[in-house]
Amino acid sequence: MAAPSAAGAQTWGGTLTAVTERVSRGISLSGDHPGATADLYYRDDRNWSLGLGLGTMRAAYGATTEVILSGTRWWQLDDRRTVMVSAAHYAYAGGAASDRLRYSEVSAGGTWDMARWGQWSGTLSVSPDLSSSNAWGYLGHRGATLVELTWHRRLVGPVAADLGWGLVDPWARGSGAYRFANAGLSVSVGDWRFSVTRLYSSVPRGNDDALQRWVGGVAWSF
Repeated sequence: MAAPSAAGAQTWGGTLTAVTERVSRGISLSGDHPGATADLYYRDDRNWSLGLGLGTMRAAYGATTEVILSGTRWWQLDDRRTVMVSAAHYAYAGGAASDRLRYSEVSAGGTWDMARWGQWSGTLSVSPDLSSSNAWGYLGHRGATLVELTWHRRLVGPVAADLGWGLVDPWARGSGAYRFANAGLSVSVGDWRFSVTRLYSSVPRGNDDALQRWVGGVAWSF
């Protein structure tokens, strides 16, 4: 959950992103293929924002499109600390069984800008209907608890470093928890951002013990 900037006038904007592979919370959404997303938001001067996200997919159950609807309320405690609550719904289309992927979640979190030590953020999310599976197949929409921590710090000029860690703990019996993480560098030039990131997930993938990837991306914000 990205931290909104300080409250200001009503505004809208968005980001268009292309990546060498779409990976979300340790799960590949584009199956070794490039992907793209469009994230749009509207933010008012009462510290509310609404978001719409669209993404390409080549994932399980034939899904080809991801749609994310979200709403966020945040409170600016001071110049460095922000807390927020959010709700989101994820929907999928393109395959006969793509509805198995849909889920909703509510989240609470915050950010803390520690100046020379970088910006830290944490989020705790609860999904009542995140789908679960195990070695024997699909288990249904059983729900899960999700924890995410991130760190961002500008290193020199336009170059910044990012670290992230997360945990997904499904509520379904027989579906174990898994971890995911990322480490990368990015370069911001005007409205453009170029990044390269190393991803890790403890979810087994094919004959591999875990998913490990280098992912490159370019994003334009407006």
